[in-house]
Amino acid sequence: MAGSRSERSPMRGSRLLVVLVAAVSALVIAGCSSDGYPGDLNGMTRQPQTEVGNVLLPNENAKSSNATGSLKGDGDGLMLVYFGFTNCPDVCPTTLADLRLALEDIDPEQRDRIQVGMVTVDPQRDNAEVLNGYLGFFFPEEQFSSFITNDKAKLAEVEKIFGASHRIGKKQPDGGYDVDHSALLYAVDSDGVVEVEWPFGTTAEDMRSDIEQLLDRRADQSSS
Repeated sequence: MAGSRSERSPMRGSRLLVVLVAAVSALVIAGCSSDGYPGDLNGMTRQPQTEVGNVLLPNENAKSSNATGSLKGDGDGLMLVYFGFTNCPDVCPTTLADLRLALEDIDPEQRDRIQVGMVTVDPQRDNAEVLNGYLGFFFPEEQFSSFITNDKAKLAEVEKIFGASHRIGKKQPDGGYDVDHSALLYAVDSDGVVEVEWPFGTTAEDMRSDIEQLLDRRADQSSS
């Protein structure tokens, strides 16, 4: 991260973010939940819920516990999935820093049930070494998955399933280029259901509260 250059136009990225949040907000159901729990999550919930259980991508972190490359939680846990890139000057590091703070305040036993997965939208620059080093600044190595594919069609397919998007800009004379991308963080349970989506700007405290509530629900369901 240190010394990384700003390769994305903040204005173009902001326009994409506003459009995405507006579209997602139209699908939010407030005050109720299909599983009988109170709808008091801080993040956004879709009805019907997004299902990503069949999604697989190469996980380039050899120390991760996620050997299958799935983009979902394990057992009674959650995977927190983010689409971004390491040269992002603001949105990505801010989101991941807030998530790190949220996880630091969670009981260690619950924290062990959390995996973080980042799907790079810039595989040309984000190889395994780069992405692993970037995520390692925020999270323990065994806790994160580094999802990298150079198959543009596959990446587009996965983005469509989640409702994410990105756009690579024209190359500049110095070889750099802008990358616009959506800025949502997805909490996925072990059934592959996206339980909640947090837009950019969600506080660490709000994420922490949602994560604890979701983990409690999973524990209740597993014991029943």
